[in-house]
Amino acid sequence: MEKNHDSNPKSMQFRVEHLVPGMEVARDVCCDNGNILVRERAVLSQYTITKLKKWEIETIGIVSEAIVNPILDPKMQQFVSSYNKSVSVVQQAFENIRSTQEVPLDTFSATAGEITQNIRTVDNVIDQLYDLPVIGDCTFQHSVNVGVIAALIATWLDYPQDIVSAVSLTGLLHDVGKAQLPVALLNHPEKLPAEDYEHYKQHALYGFAMLRDLSDLSESIKIAVLQHHERNDGSGYPHKLSADRIHPYARIIAIADLYDEALTVNRNPIVISSPYNGLERLNDIKHSLDPQICLPFMNRMLNFLSGNIVALSDNRQGRVVYLNPDHPARSMVQLMSGEVLDLSDDPDLRIHHVIR
Repeated sequence: MEKNHDSNPKSMQFRVEHLVPGMEVARDVCCDNGNILVRERAVLSQYTITKLKKWEIETIGIVSEAIVNPILDPKMQQFVSSYNKSVSVVQQAFENIRSTQEVPLDTFSATAGEITQNIRTVDNVIDQLYDLPVIGDCTFQHSVNVGVIAALIATWLDYPQDIVSAVSLTGLLHDVGKAQLPVALLNHPEKLPAEDYEHYKQHALYGFAMLRDLSDLSESIKIAVLQHHERNDGSGYPHKLSADRIHPYARIIAIADLYDEALTVNRNPIVISSPYNGLERLNDIKHSLDPQICLPFMNRMLNFLSGNIVALSDNRQGRVVYLNPDHPARSMVQLMSGEVLDLSDDPDLRIHHVIR
């Protein structure tokens, strides 16, 4: 549905099947619960048109049409370019840290500022984030993804711009302590043995030690880097803090970190990982996370996942026709044959990955 207002009185209503890339949206397009799917003045790409069909939007207002239809919204092109640049910048920064033991704070701060600026101009950033190809070591891409997701969460929470930037910078820096770990430990293909895992967990302490004496970095960011693996129920590390002692920035980073780990760090390299599994992971441990952040994040994400073409764990393919809010990876899927499966009825069957 669209918000009803008269800011664009000369707009024309188009059925979604008649939309083409290059059209400019007259007013915000919202889902039934009021969340914005496409913002006013956005230029439609084929990607967005496909998503509108999946969201079962019937008509939207169009205010103008480009003479030459772009393949992508220029704002999305800018985001992709900025994203790729950010991953390269973070990779170079990590390499410099390994050799010099110094954190190039100006580099990270500039990247956070660019992320914060760009996410406000691109629709459905997280939904599109995982359409982008893997670039280099997943450690660097994960840091950028967490910076992006954390900034978007802070935006959804209506934090002021400077706080959004600070949260994004925290996301970029949250794993900086990993530069002190052996590369073989980071790239271990299987679950780490107990002794190695204890060593791995030190990265939160290492990161805090590297940032502690930086006078140009806020204490909030330093503390959040230290605490991003703490959990509300006291099960986290390194200090097993209770909810009231965990910094708000760290609570945001925890959610962004856990969601992205399922899709980037722990992904199977031969498939495209599933955002349904990322939400499933959050749902399984939501009792240990801040509910005022985790639940709105999950609800927002569910808006983007209906209608996707997916592969199941038994290799069959179909379209998601109903989302199970409690177990997203076990939603209802209509197979290509027309048969509708309720995956919650079969403990061995789940959504394996999204087909792009």
